[in-house]
Amino acid sequence: MNIAIIRNADIHAPAPLGRANILIVNDRIAAIGPHVELPPWAGDAADPVDVDAAGCLTTPGLMDAHVHITGGGGEAGFHTQVPPLPLSVPVTGGVTTIGGLLGTDGITRHVDNVLAKACSLEEEGLSTFIMTGGYPLPSPTITGSVQRDFACVHKVRGAKVAIADHRVAPVSAQQLAALATDARVGGMLRGIVGMLIIHIGAAPEGLARIFEVVDSCPYLARHLIATHINRSPSVFEQAEALARRGGYMDISSGLNARTLGPDCLKPSTAIARALRDGVPAEHILMSSDGYGSAARYDDAGHVEGLVASDLHTLAAEFRDCVREEGIPLSTALLPVTGNVARAFSLHPAKGELAPGSDADILIWNDDLRPQTLFARGRLMLRDGVPLVRGTFEN
Repeated sequence: MNIAIIRNADIHAPAPLGRANILIVNDRIAAIGPHVELPPWAGDAADPVDVDAAGCLTTPGLMDAHVHITGGGGEAGFHTQVPPLPLSVPVTGGVTTIGGLLGTDGITRHVDNVLAKACSLEEEGLSTFIMTGGYPLPSPTITGSVQRDFACVHKVRGAKVAIADHRVAPVSAQQLAALATDARVGGMLRGIVGMLIIHIGAAPEGLARIFEVVDSCPYLARHLIATHINRSPSVFEQAEALARRGGYMDISSGLNARTLGPDCLKPSTAIARALRDGVPAEHILMSSDGYGSAARYDDAGHVEGLVASDLHTLAAEFRDCVREEGIPLSTALLPVTGNVARAFSLHPAKGELAPGSDADILIWNDDLRPQTLFARGRLMLRDGVPLVRGTFEN
C-alpha cells in the first residue's frame, strides 16, 4: 500500500482552498483538510512519504494534451526526426497527464506507435491518452475507422487533422465536418466527448473551414480544438471567435518569436489577451507541442530553421501568466489543468485536487518552478530532482 501526506500546502485546486494537508492512499487523494494526518494504520505501510510544502504553491499536476511522444519532425530528412519523449522530461516539467499524437510524419511513424508509447509512459507512472489520425485525410487509424478507434481503443479520446498547411492537401468543410462527426459519434459510443484537434498552418485561410462547419453544424463546436493559434495575430483573432461559439482555442507554449518568427504571440501574453477580450476562460487551453518541430521555410519552400518544441515551456508560460501578466493563480491554472480535463472527459479524476481524485499533485518552489511531483500517488520529483527515469534513460 502507498501512503503519503503533504503538509502545510497552499492549495489551488485550481480554486483556492487555503492552507491544508493532503493525504494520499495508493493512487488517490483520500482527504484534504487542515487537521488531516496519517492514519494510525499508516505504520503498516512501507515508509510513508511525508512532504512539507510550507511556503509553496500546491496545484494539480499539469495536463499537456498535445505532445509528440514518439517524436515529431523529419521535414528536412530522416536525421531531423525528433527522438521519442523520455520520462524524465514531463516529470521535471510538472506534467502528470499527456495526450500523445502524430505530427507531419505519418509514414515512418503511425498511430500504433503513439499507442504503444502512451502505454509505455503509463507503465512508467504517468497518465496518458492519445489522438487517432494525423495531418492528412483519410486519417491513419488503428482499427481502420476513426469511430471504431474511439469506441474500441480505450486510450483514444481525440482525433487529429491539419488544415491551412502546405504539408497536406486542402480540406473541405464537408470533409472536416465528417471527421468531427466521427469523433463525436465514436465518443458517444464510449460515453465520452470525442474531441478533434485541428492543426492550424500558416496559409491565409486560417480557420475559415472550421467556421463553415460550425455555421452548418453548431453542435460540433464543442468537439473542436484549434491548436497553434498563437502563430499569428489573425489566426489568434479567429480562434477567439471559435471559443466564443463553444469551441476551444489551444495556445502552443512551445511556439514563440524565437521558434516560429516575429508574428508569433508569446503564449502567456496570448492567454492574457484572450481573457481581456472576453473569451470564456473555460474555453482556453494551453499545450506544449512538446517534441514536435517548429519549422520555418524560406520563399522557395526550403526549411531554414527547425527547432524541437520544449515541453518545459508549459510550466514556464504558466509562471509568466502569473508573474508577468498578473493573471490570478486559479485562472492561470485552468488552461493547463481543469479545462483540459473537462474537454477530454477526464474530470473529476483529473485536473482538480479533491478527495477521490487521482493523486496528481505538483508543488512549486517560491520561484514558481516545479519542485515536487506526485503522479497517481507516486513520488516522481523531489526538490527539483527526478526520482524516476525511463527504462533506457541514463
